[in-house]
Amino acid sequence: MSGPAPAAHSGDVPRPWAGLDGVVRVLAPEPSGPGFTAFLDRTLTHQGEPFAAERIDTLQAMSAAFLADPLLRADAASVAAAYWMRRAQVARLREEFQRRSSDASVVRVPVGRVLHIAPSNVDTLFIYSWALSFLCGNANVVRVSQEMGPVVEAMFGALRGLAEAHPVLGAGNRFVTYAHDADATAAISQWCSHRVIWGGNETVAALRPLSLNPHASERVFGSKFSYSAFAAAPYLAADPAEGARLASGFFNDLFWFDQMACSSPHVLFWVGGEREVAAAIEAFEASLQAEVDRRGFVPSVSSAVHRRAFAFELAAGADVQVALEHPGFIGVRVRDAAGLARETCGGGLIRHSRLDRLDDLVAFAGEGDQTLTHYGFTSEALSAFAALAGARGLDRVVPVGEALAFDVVWDGYDLLDDFTRQVRVKPA
Repeated sequence: MSGPAPAAHSGDVPRPWAGLDGVVRVLAPEPSGPGFTAFLDRTLTHQGEPFAAERIDTLQAMSAAFLADPLLRADAASVAAAYWMRRAQVARLREEFQRRSSDASVVRVPVGRVLHIAPSNVDTLFIYSWALSFLCGNANVVRVSQEMGPVVEAMFGALRGLAEAHPVLGAGNRFVTYAHDADATAAISQWCSHRVIWGGNETVAALRPLSLNPHASERVFGSKFSYSAFAAAPYLAADPAEGARLASGFFNDLFWFDQMACSSPHVLFWVGGEREVAAAIEAFEASLQAEVDRRGFVPSVSSAVHRRAFAFELAAGADVQVALEHPGFIGVRVRDAAGLARETCGGGLIRHSRLDRLDDLVAFAGEGDQTLTHYGFTSEALSAFAALAGARGLDRVVPVGEALAFDVVWDGYDLLDDFTRQVRVKPA
C-alpha cells in the first residue's frame, strides 16, 4: 500500500529552489522536458506504490538496455548493476518487502522525496541507491559529479532511451549535475523528505550542515576501510581450480573502481603459522598475477607510480618485512598488524599481515571499517568474529569476490527501511 508523501511546502510557503533552472543541468530521463524547478514543485505530492509492476518493468528494461550497450556490456561493474536490476532479482526484493509488510497493523508507504548525493569514486553506485528508492515508490533527485566518465554517460543515454516507453521514469525522477554549490544542495534539501549522502568524510562534513526541512530524515555514508582474512592451511590445501576461482574473485574485489571503493580490500590478514603463511602469500601472489595476466589487465602509469611511492612510505614508517612488486600489483608484508594505518592509495597495493587466530583481528577492527572478505573459516567462527568485531564497527563479512556486491543492508543500515515509512494502524 502507499499514500501521498507529506508536502513540505504548500500554499504561499517560499520555494528555495525557485532559481535552480539556470544552475542545475538535467541529464536524464528528460533533459529537454519541463524545467527542474517545475519538477520539484510537481513532485511535492508525489504518490507511488512500492514495487508496482510498472517500476519492476522499468528496471528490467534498464537491465536489458545496459546489456545491449557495447560500452556498458564491456564494463564489469555495469554488468553487475544490470543483473541486479533483473526481474528475478527484484522479485526477491519484493518478497522481502512483502514479508516485512505482512503485519496488518503496519502499512509501509514511500518516504516521499529522496535526494541522493552520489560518490565520484564509485561511479555506478548511484544506480543501486536510486533503484531501491524508485522501487519503494519515491520521487528522486540524483546528483552526480560533473566529471562523468563514458560509462556513466552511456547509462544516462540508456535512461533517456527508455523515458517514452516507461513514463514512470520521467514522472518522478531526475538525474542531475551541477558545480559544487552549497546553495543548490541546500535548496533541494528543503524539497526532499530523505537525503542520502554517499561520499568520503569530507563530503559528509561539507553537506551535513545543510539543513533539511523539519520532517526530513538523513542517512550518510562516509569513508570506510576494508580488508580480507584467509586461513593459510585451507588455502594451501585448495586445488588449482579453487585457487584460480579465489584469484578471480579477489581480482574483482581489488581492481574494480581501482581499489578506491569503501569495500575494496587493502590488507590481507593470514591466519596460521609463520611458515605456512609465508608459503600461502607466495602462492597467492603468483595466482593473482596469473589472473591479472589472463585478463590482460594493465594498470595505468599513474596508479603504478602512486602505489610504488606509497609502498616506499610504508617501508619508511612501518615494520615491513618484504615488499614485492609484480606487474599488476605490489604486495607488502608487514610484521605487526597493530601498526597498520588505515591509509589507502588504490591501484593494487596489498598489505599482508599474519595472525595466530581470526579472533586476533577483533583488536584491529574499528568504527570506520566496513567489509571483511574471507576464505577458509567455518560459519561458526565467522559469526563469533562478527559479533565481536561488529560491536567495534565492522559492517559486513562476505566471501572473497563479493566485496562490491550491493545489498539492501549497507554499512549496517537497512535501505528498504530508510526509503519507506511505517504507518501504524490500530483498530478500535
